[in-house]
Amino acid sequence: MSNKIVGIDLGTTFSAIAVLDSIGNPEILPDLKNNRITPSAVYLSPNNESKVGSEALSAVKAEPNRVITEIKRHMRDEVVYSIKEGKWIEKSFSDKNENEFTPAQLSSKILEKLKGFDENIDKAVITVPAMFAARAREATIDAAKIAGLSGYESDVVELINEPTAAIFHYANLPGVSVSGKVMVVDLGGGTFDVTIAEVSGKKVEVIHSEGNPSLGGKDFDRALLEFMSEQYKDQLGAELSIEDVEYILQAEELKKILSTRENHAIIIDGPNGPSKRIEISRSKFNE
Repeated sequence: MSNKIVGIDLGTTFSAIAVLDSIGNPEILPDLKNNRITPSAVYLSPNNESKVGSEALSAVKAEPNRVITEIKRHMRDEVVYSIKEGKWIEKSFSDKNENEFTPAQLSSKILEKLKGFDENIDKAVITVPAMFAARAREATIDAAKIAGLSGYESDVVELINEPTAAIFHYANLPGVSVSGKVMVVDLGGGTFDVTIAEVSGKKVEVIHSEGNPSLGGKDFDRALLEFMSEQYKDQLGAELSIEDVEYILQAEELKKILSTRENHAIIIDGPNGPSKRIEISRSKFNE
């Protein structure tokens, strides 16, 4: 009997887990509600029980300090998330209390959730940005270990660069043949990078990757939120917190709407009460 290998995309915004079906095609596994992507969000209750995904995001309004998003962006940093302060703080991993969590600890909760979509996993392959620093890669492996995807003495977790995974997938599509130099453009939730790779048969060699590890869809959300805050201040004289997860999610939803509409109007409930109608156009968003 062959080993069961899963592929995991541990993303800034969403995460997913896949296996090969009976004919060798990758299939993304669904959760109990048949969702095939899981928001990369973690909620930590006062008794340290956790919820992941949409369940975590549902707690944003009531307990914003206990909902953590964009964890992947901090995998390379020596920081912890402080529930008391409701933000990431610089701190040695060895000098933290029970209400502070490392990026690896929080990522492990997402991986543990994905792991529950299947049984008897023998090996996991996790994709990471080509530009991921050594510390971020080590933290990803640590997260897999904490989640039970890897024993400390076994080598059952591997990392693969996201552009390499993209090339492998594309090269294995029916009727597709890839050789020579290939450019992969990756605009994700947290990073934007471009990779040049040399492809020969099943061999993929990354020649160079360049980009910005702090530029992605979440930054587009914040740009929209800054504009929303300006409009709110013009009306009611107060600014919105651009770090407030609830407002960030509202901006993300607005971004999605502007992908299909030229204009959209919203009402923002801020510190000085609900705003008047704020209209935002796609052209303004593009600007």
